[in-house]
Amino acid sequence: MPAVVVERFTYERRVAKSLRDTVYHEVQVHRYQCLRCKRTFRVYPEGTTRAQTSQRVKGLAVMLYLLGLSYGAVSLALEGLGVYLCKSRVYDAVQEAAKRVPGLKRDQVFAGVKTPALGGDLTSVKCKGEWLSLGITVDPISGLALTIDQLSAEESKTLKEWIEPIAKSVGATVLVTDDADGFKTVAAEVGVQHQVCKAHVLRNTEALIERYQPLVARDADGSLKAIGVSRSRRRQRTCAA
Repeated sequence: MPAVVVERFTYERRVAKSLRDTVYHEVQVHRYQCLRCKRTFRVYPEGTTRAQTSQRVKGLAVMLYLLGLSYGAVSLALEGLGVYLCKSRVYDAVQEAAKRVPGLKRDQVFAGVKTPALGGDLTSVKCKGEWLSLGITVDPISGLALTIDQLSAEESKTLKEWIEPIAKSVGATVLVTDDADGFKTVAAEVGVQHQVCKAHVLRNTEALIERYQPLVARDADGSLKAIGVSRSRRRQRTCAA
């Protein structure tokens, strides 16, 4: 009959550990010592490890990345939830998850998302006193947001590197953006048609009307009078606009 080895441990003390988490900022870790080899070890609460970041935050970072956010955008989103995780730590969390789940790739999330049109726009948000450039892509037909990426100044000027892989992933043949020349160039380089979105057309049209209304009413150069448009008719047209 084989000998039975019984290991016994003594409880040494409880240690406070700071934690990067959306709920808990500190947890209690219990320290034990093996009576046989005299080595000590720690027992961590569920959802925590030796790392300073909780498993909850790591899992949330991986989920946001798989949904299409860049490492930088994931960092911004987590900061908005009250926990800071730099881009390199987000990358580490994604790589760690990829080792445990074979075949884990962000491209698979959009494998079933196909749309003939891809909407793209640039915006800026203020974070801790600094303005950050964001690129947002959407499916303009369903309104589904596809990606939110933090772009550097260089990336904003070379939009092709941002737009092209997303357009190919969803099978888009039309790029819907504002009327900036940069997007028109990108559409030509990527090989898709370019269309200005209705919201920008409407906004630009209203701005032009507001700009030219006073000029039409005054007929400063006399061109309207020359073609027989009376002052009263100009006023009617202006009011109707």
